[in-house]
Amino acid sequence: MNARTSLLTLSVLNAAAAGLVSAGEPATSPSVEVPTPSRWRFGAGYAPMFGLKTEFSGLGEFHSAFSPQPLGGGTNYTYDNGFVHVDSSGNLGGKTWNWGYDDNSRYSAAGTGSINLSLTNSLADGRVSENSDAQQGFECFAYLDMGAVAIPALKDLGATWGFRGGLHYARVNADNGNLVAAGVTTLTDSFNLGGTLPPLAPFSGSFGGPGPLINDAPSRSVATGGQALVVGSRALDVDLTTLSLGAYLEVPLTRKFSVMLEAGFSAALAAGSYDFNSATSITGLGTQQSFGHASATSVLPGVYLGLDGVYQLNKAWAIQAAARYQYMHDYTLDANGSSAALSFNSAFVVSIGVVYSF
Repeated sequence: MNARTSLLTLSVLNAAAAGLVSAGEPATSPSVEVPTPSRWRFGAGYAPMFGLKTEFSGLGEFHSAFSPQPLGGGTNYTYDNGFVHVDSSGNLGGKTWNWGYDDNSRYSAAGTGSINLSLTNSLADGRVSENSDAQQGFECFAYLDMGAVAIPALKDLGATWGFRGGLHYARVNADNGNLVAAGVTTLTDSFNLGGTLPPLAPFSGSFGGPGPLINDAPSRSVATGGQALVVGSRALDVDLTTLSLGAYLEVPLTRKFSVMLEAGFSAALAAGSYDFNSATSITGLGTQQSFGHASATSVLPGVYLGLDGVYQLNKAWAIQAAARYQYMHDYTLDANGSSAALSFNSAFVVSIGVVYSF
């Protein structure tokens, strides 16, 4: 073997050895940067409202067709059940024959006898409450994770805290058609007959006369009693959009399930309308109709406090169920003397939805 052949053989052996060594070493790859998980979670769900109460008030409007006149003689008095007017003599001697009454119950034989005539009006104080059933609602919300809590006992449990924002919509309908009672006030003027026995009712004297005389200056009393009965319908319809901002505390109970306590402030935009139609009846006087309509948009400040349960389906998706006490100022509408007030003193939002994190 010459020198050239030996050199060639040595080169081949060296190349083969280098290949074997290289094949035995693990391959290296460029480093891969792992993305930081987002601190945000977003969710949406079905969220009806419960515990709403609407009070309808100012019902039962009924007015006499006549107004009371100042006391004194020489005046034309007209009542629901009779009259005492000035006669052609100008009420000579403080007496008049120009008077009348509709029924015998107006006569009182006490003393020297009198005719008692009255004006009756309702107090329009009828009221009724309507406890609303579940009102349809939907919401969307977001959470911003601020990390572990500083309290050692909670931190050891893996508790975290953060901020929550939400937007909730509900359509509120409150309808009522119950029979309602309203109070009645009666003004009674007594005209002395001076011992004269009046003609049987119905009786109507004349301006020219002559006829039985009655004193033209009455004594007066006012009493509250009796009832006016009110039938009709009342309806309050409200679109309620509520923005809530607050904080939350989340405590894991298992690897997949955690509970969440949340609280904060809210502001609702309430846009609604109130309509009512009433027929008010007083025995012996008939029935009067009244109706009204009003609409307005108001901002209702409030607070909320909620408890949630979160079940993690996988890394990205979770199911959340929640119950939230939602207090806000009353929403009130006034229409032609009547009012409708929607109260949130016992209002709750119960929701079921999904949450997405990334």
